[in-house]
Amino acid sequence: MTGATREHTAAGAAGDRAMAASVPVLVITGPVGVGKSTIAAEAAWLLRQADVPHALVDLDRIEQCWPVPADDPWNERVSHRNLACMWANFRQAGADRLIFARVLETRSLLRRVTKAVPGAQITVVRLWAPLAVLHERIRSREASDPDWFLDAATYTAEVFKRAQVEDHLVDNENRPATVVAEEVLHRVGWLPSSAGGQ
Repeated sequence: MTGATREHTAAGAAGDRAMAASVPVLVITGPVGVGKSTIAAEAAWLLRQADVPHALVDLDRIEQCWPVPADDPWNERVSHRNLACMWANFRQAGADRLIFARVLETRSLLRRVTKAVPGAQITVVRLWAPLAVLHERIRSREASDPDWFLDAATYTAEVFKRAQVEDHLVDNENRPATVVAEEVLHRVGWLPSSAGGQ
């Protein structure tokens, strides 16, 4: 075996070990309009400020493909195949943990995450705000045709009341995004106490 071959084999083995290591995964969920994407992005910014390696994915963005299969109307298979590819790249780039945002109506959907992210250790944080606040936010951002989103917010808010998918519940009614994101990160132990507010 040549020196170059040994080096390549060792690098491959190290990469395999890295991919198999435990990966903290933060799932930020909640009904339509609760602010999942905003808080996830703010949490990623706080982690950058604290020099904590991580990656951020919005599952709603990476499932957008048409047509969708009749037996998979939300493109779950595509989104999780994309997540697997993205995580492999993020991991090689130095990320050691993952944040993603999605509507998680049941924890059984996390099985696909554990396949896409080997070693995933998942914590679910659900954001909460009153339905009237969700509707107000949707109307302000979906001015052209908010009806579908308003109905989805009403439906998903009720689902979350029953499902209790979360490990932690965080209020996102009328608080600055940075404050909410700091609480989320502290709840999962990702943000050093000295990093908040820097």
